[in-house]
Amino acid sequence: MITGIRTPRGRTRRGRRAVPVAVAALLTLAACGGGGSAPPDPARSLGPTARSATTGVDDATGSKASSQCAAAVRTLRLYTIENLENVARSGKAAMEKAHPGLTVELVTSATSYAGLAQQLSTDSAAGQRADVAVAGLDLLPEFAGRLGAQEVSPRLLRASYDQRLVGLGQIGGRQIGIPQQVSTLALVYNLDVLEKAGVDPGSLTTTAGVLAAAEKIRTSGQDVQPIDIPTGQQFGQWVLNTLASSKGAPIQGDDGRPRLDTPQAREAAQFLAKAATYGPQSTDPTNQGLLRFGYRKETAMTVMTVESLAGGLKFIQDQGTRGFRAGAVPFPTLPAGRQAPVARGNALTVLATDRCQREMATELVVALLAPDVVAASTESLSYLPVDSDALARLAPFYRQYPQLTAFNELAPSLVAPPSWAGARGPELPQAINNQVVRIMGGADIDQTLAAAQAEAESFNQ
Repeated sequence: MITGIRTPRGRTRRGRRAVPVAVAALLTLAACGGGGSAPPDPARSLGPTARSATTGVDDATGSKASSQCAAAVRTLRLYTIENLENVARSGKAAMEKAHPGLTVELVTSATSYAGLAQQLSTDSAAGQRADVAVAGLDLLPEFAGRLGAQEVSPRLLRASYDQRLVGLGQIGGRQIGIPQQVSTLALVYNLDVLEKAGVDPGSLTTTAGVLAAAEKIRTSGQDVQPIDIPTGQQFGQWVLNTLASSKGAPIQGDDGRPRLDTPQAREAAQFLAKAATYGPQSTDPTNQGLLRFGYRKETAMTVMTVESLAGGLKFIQDQGTRGFRAGAVPFPTLPAGRQAPVARGNALTVLATDRCQREMATELVVALLAPDVVAASTESLSYLPVDSDALARLAPFYRQYPQLTAFNELAPSLVAPPSWAGARGPELPQAINNQVVRIMGGADIDQTLAAAQAEAESFNQ
């Protein structure tokens, strides 16, 4: 069993006051990579399973390579990003214990999912093929195409794997990746401030409720900014997409084309523009957003990723009398919408093409999704647990952080992130985010969304 997930050394900016070590640790935790090809983002967490113990899988304990292939394969190569090195080492240990004489080589030097995809391409051209690789969910089309990822049947997984999540790893109806770490957005609030303003947290399920709460907080005389929606790390476009998705129109259609000029996108943009009028919005979710909310208590509501929630809640609790009661809810929908949050995270892919290498690679994928590994990942970074046995092991964790339990119900409704085509497709998330920043800065909504649509169409070719 692994004891933790390695987190990278983080940097905090010098301010007028020294930032406590605990805050620095919180910001480092929140900055660990957990989303597609975007820069590392703050947060982590996911959900349970609605399946019986054996339904729909070939073996309740997951796929095992044939004895013939186990004897023939002496080396497997696993590529991942450096933040997931401990997870990779856990899979390596399990495979090498199960198959004496096998060596699992780890390649963990990449610092981002985009960098990892490029490394795979370069190494493949040099004759160094990967057998298993971690892929950002938004990069799965590249793995399915240029990188040659093989289809992996969900029937080969453990019976305890949450099959409601497998759709996040499908491209064109093919199962290209098996989701490993999945997160989405959360609205986090200071319950003390809300109560003094007469706000019922139960009203925060829609954007209308959030704006009504913001207005009550503004007029409550508490000298706190009602809401902060950070835009850095591509949060702006993620929020826009999540809101539009709540009314059935995410910013990428089923045909792969951009949909930034829809009524749903316009309604989402109107909310963001209004929220921005309540005060300066953070440009960095970690070094600014979490610090303003959790330490300086300058904001009453903010946005985090689920995987950063446990770290943020722990920091607030550890402040004792300087802390406050914090709550969290899934990011709100547009009025009359429903929860259809856009996910971000990673999936495991099999790149091996030889039959025996592929069998052993699939067994490695199963090992990397072992309940103890999933549980350790959730305890460290509060990702949504993708395995029901892991969820059972996490009961003490959820008793400590009951705010996280609501997010485990989102698994059936999660929506895959956009995966833009074309040579400039990878630039689109940041380009759209820049347009969202303009809207929140007061730019005309219709004109800016039209410009974003035109830009997206030109990039997505």
